[in-house]
Amino acid sequence: MTQKVFKFILYVASVVILVVFIIAITLWVKSPGITEPISDNEGNPMKESIASIEKMVLGGQEQYIIIRGVDTSKPIMLFLHGGPGSPEVAFMKHYNRDIEKDYVMVYWEQRGAGKSWSKNIPPESMSLEQLISDTRELSEYLAHRFDREKIFLMGHSWGSLLGILTAYKHPELYHAYFGIGQVGDQFEGERISFEWAKARAAERNDNRAVKKLNALNFPGKEATADEWISYLMKERRYVNRYGGGTLREVTGMWPLVKIVLNSGIYTLREKLNFMKASMFSLEHMWLDVIQTNLFHEIDSMSLPVYIFHGIHDYTTPYPVAKDFYHQLKAPQKEFYTFENSAHSPVMEEPEKFNAIVKSITRQF
Repeated sequence: MTQKVFKFILYVASVVILVVFIIAITLWVKSPGITEPISDNEGNPMKESIASIEKMVLGGQEQYIIIRGVDTSKPIMLFLHGGPGSPEVAFMKHYNRDIEKDYVMVYWEQRGAGKSWSKNIPPESMSLEQLISDTRELSEYLAHRFDREKIFLMGHSWGSLLGILTAYKHPELYHAYFGIGQVGDQFEGERISFEWAKARAAERNDNRAVKKLNALNFPGKEATADEWISYLMKERRYVNRYGGGTLREVTGMWPLVKIVLNSGIYTLREKLNFMKASMFSLEHMWLDVIQTNLFHEIDSMSLPVYIFHGIHDYTTPYPVAKDFYHQLKAPQKEFYTFENSAHSPVMEEPEKFNAIVKSITRQF
């Protein structure tokens, strides 16, 4: 090796190390693990507001909640994130911060997810039954803490499965239930999603995608969690690409990853563990999702139910949610279609979403 080549390699290595160092420092600075105060137009913290990150024990396991609201006298809204294992507080702050004006928003980082991940969580505690119990316990705590007879419950995606089952079993805790990207029968939903992705690939003459999708084996009802996760990691790439994923206008995952990396709510360690936590939750809870058919589990609710669904949603497909809604009995129910949304109308059409929710909650 000549001296000139050696110097060039040394220079390149030095530049790479410097870039990595700068990225690491930048990420560390952006990771204080706090939620900033809610301020007025002059930058002063609002007197009646709340902005806190709190650790508590639910079902014997330490977990975190992030509470944000302009006015603590407003209604309490417990928000159940998707996944399993995919906290959404960073996305909500990015796409729909205005919802904090009308509600005390409680973003719960569920057992095994986000800030609540720990290597010491017993895998056997990661079950739908345990998460329902955790939700009930947290709901009781919030009602007592804020001196309310009842609170509101809002679930997105996986959170809609958890939420509607909790509301079904413990209706006395809630004024009403709001389902976003509502799960009905996720096994049927996955079948519809797969066929839709293949049809879109063919329409677009995306021959590479057609080949990749046709090579996938759709998992049967007896498939293992590993088989499902391997399939989903591939299939969802095309659902997102064709506008049926988390956000219709975001066709890849990097924009969402950047939102988490730029969020000050998480520490650097929590950001580095974010995906590990998500996969841990998915591994241990996906079979609960895919094997639960709400058409068979729930035929009637004893509290009002409101479902919000993007017509372009092929993560929890719109037709399944609409069918589930039609067969569901409730003292009051409404289904709201969002024409410009895929899986997340709460973030894709926030003004319309917030206006509808506000008009509903005024009744209580």
